Amino acid sequence: MRSSFFGLHVATSAMNVARAHLHVVGHNIANAETPGFSRQFGVQQATQPLRVAGARGMVGTGSHIISIGQMRNQFLDTKFWNQNAVHGQFVRKSEILSLTQGILRDNEEIGLTHEINNIMNRMQDLNGNAHELTYRANFLSSLDSLSNFLNTTYSQLTQQLRDINQEIRATVGIVNSLGMQIQNLNRQIAVLELDGSNANDMRDQRALLLDELSQHVNIEVREIEKNPEFAAGREIDPRQSRRELMVMIDGAIFVNHFHMHQIEVRQRDPQALLNPEEPGRMYDIFWANGNRFDMYSPTLTGGLSGLIQLRDGNGSNHTRITSHNGASPLLDVSFNANFRTDIAGAGIITARHPDGRIMQIRYTDRTYTGGFPPTGATLTLHPDDLPADWGTVWSLTVGETTDYMGIPYFMSRLNELARTLARAFNEGQHLFGDGTAAGAIAGLNGGHVHGFDLNNNAGQWLMAYEGFNFGSSTATPFDYFNINATNFRINPEIMRNPAFMALSSTPTVSGGESKHDIIEGWTKLTENRSLFREGRLGDFLSSITGDLGIVARQAVRFEASYAEIVVTTDNRRRSVSGVSLDEEGVSMIQHQLVFNAAARLLTVIDEIYDTTINRLGTW
Repeated sequence: MRSSFFGLHVATSAMNVARAHLHVVGHNIANAETPGFSRQFGVQQATQPLRVAGARGMVGTGSHIISIGQMRNQFLDTKFWNQNAVHGQFVRKSEILSLTQGILRDNEEIGLTHEINNIMNRMQDLNGNAHELTYRANFLSSLDSLSNFLNTTYSQLTQQLRDINQEIRATVGIVNSLGMQIQNLNRQIAVLELDGSNANDMRDQRALLLDELSQHVNIEVREIEKNPEFAAGREIDPRQSRRELMVMIDGAIFVNHFHMHQIEVRQRDPQALLNPEEPGRMYDIFWANGNRFDMYSPTLTGGLSGLIQLRDGNGSNHTRITSHNGASPLLDVSFNANFRTDIAGAGIITARHPDGRIMQIRYTDRTYTGGFPPTGATLTLHPDDLPADWGTVWSLTVGETTDYMGIPYFMSRLNELARTLARAFNEGQHLFGDGTAAGAIAGLNGGHVHGFDLNNNAGQWLMAYEGFNFGSSTATPFDYFNINATNFRINPEIMRNPAFMALSSTPTVSGGESKHDIIEGWTKLTENRSLFREGRLGDFLSSITGDLGIVARQAVRFEASYAEIVVTTDNRRRSVSGVSLDEEGVSMIQHQLVFNAAARLLTVIDEIYDTTINRLGTW
C-alpha cells in the first residue's frame, strides 16, 4: 500500500533530478575551456512503478539519475589520431629539411654551383697562362675553396644527423612517459568504475594523452569488454562491467590496460653501421623484452617515423648483391654496378628468404675485388647472426633502410662529387667515357698524374683525403672510396708550390708548358655527359638541389594539408563533445523550470496535506 505522503516523494525526486542536471550543467560551464574536456550529461530514468492496489495498472514513482555520461565519438577520435600521426611526421620533416636547405643552399653567389663556377673561371684564366705562378695559385685557391666548402657542409650535415639521433632518443622517452601516464590512469579509472559509474574526467585526461601520443607514433586504441555476459548485451548489473584499454603502436601492443611494454634506444654496434655516412653512436629502437622495434615499417607514421626516415633514409642508394657463394664466415659477393658500391668497412647485410623471412646479418670486414671500380667484395660475416639454413637461396642487400631521401642521401651525393672530381682531375675523364686508359695518357683526357710540372717532374696525386701520402707512387691503385666530403683535400705540396702542378702531357723539352693540354682537358669537364649517372656536372649539381627541393616542398605541402585535415576533424569532434555555452544556457533554463515546477508541486501537495490534516481534522 502506498504511503499517504507518496506525492511528496515523487515531487522530491523531480527536484533532485533537476538539481543533478543543474550540477552537470555547472560542471560543463566550468570546464568549457578545459583542454580535452567532453561535455557531460545526466542519464535520467523513471524509478520502479507501483501496482495500483485493488485495480489494474501501475502508478509512477518519479525518476532518478542512473549515471553521468559524456559526449564522445570513438570514430572521430580514431580518425583524428590517424591523421595527427601523419601530420606529426611531416611537421618533423618540414622543420629539419628547412635547415638542410639552408646548409645546402645553392645559387650563383653561394653554394656548390658558385664553387664550381669559380673553379671553371680560374681554369679558363690558367689555360692561357699556364706558366704563370699567379694564375696557378689562383686556380689552386679555387680548388681549396671547394674542398673547404665540402668539408664544412658535410660537417654540418653530420651534426644534423647527431641532432636527429638525439631527437629520436627524446621522442622515445616522451612516448614511454605518455604510456606510463595512460597506464596509471587505467588503474585509477578501473578503481573508480567498480560501482558501475563512469570516471568521465579521467577518461578525458586519458584521451588527451592519446591525442599527444598520436603526434609521435601511429596508434590504435581498443577498449575491450572482458565480461562475456556484458559484452553479449545481456541485462546484468553495470557494476560487473570490466572494460580494459589496449593501445598499440603500428600494430604492436604498447599499453595493455595495467601493463606497459616500453620501447628503448640502444646504440648500434660500431661495426654495424647501416650507412657509410653515419658518424657512429646512432640509436636503434627495441622493445624492452629485447625484440627489435620495426623502425622501417612502411606503415609507421608520426614524428618518430619522420625522424627515422631523415636520419637513415638513403633514397634507394644501397647495394643490391646479385650473387654470393653462401659460404661462412667469408662471403664472396658481386653486385650490380648501377647501384652504389661504397660498401662500409663493416656493417649489416639485409638477407631475405623466398618464404618471407628477413634477417639482419652483421659483417665485420669488407675487402674489394676486381680493381676499380670493383666488381665484387669479400665480407666477413658474424657467425652468431646466421640462420640454420643459411645458403645461396637468401637474397642480400647492404645498407637497406628506407628509400626516403634523408640526410645520408645528400651526404652520399657530396661524397660522390668529391670522389668523381678527384678521379677526373687525378687520372682523367677517360674513366667516365668510352675511351681507354692507354689512349688517354696523352691528350685532352689525361689527368694530373699523366702530366709533367714546370721542373719536368712527373705529376703527383692532386686530390685525395686527409692523411693520404701524396708523395706515394701514382702507379699504386688508388681507392677513391676512402675519399668523402669531410676529408677531401688538395695536395699540400702543390698548394705550397704551384710550380708542381703538372699541366702538360709531355716534358718541357718536348714542348713543355706551352702545350698545357692537361688543363685544356679539365676545361671540358662540364661538357662530359658520362661524368655522373645524371649526365654532366651541372646536371649533377641541379639534381642535388632538385631532390632536396622536392622532398622539402612535399613535406611543407603535406604538413599544411594534414594540418587542415586535423583541424577539420578536431572541429567535428568539438561539435560533438565540446561545451557550447549557448546550449548549456538553454539546458540550465530548462532544468531550472523543471526544478521550479517540482518545487511548486511540492508546495501544492504540502498545502493539500495541511488542509487535510490540520483543518478537516478539526471539524
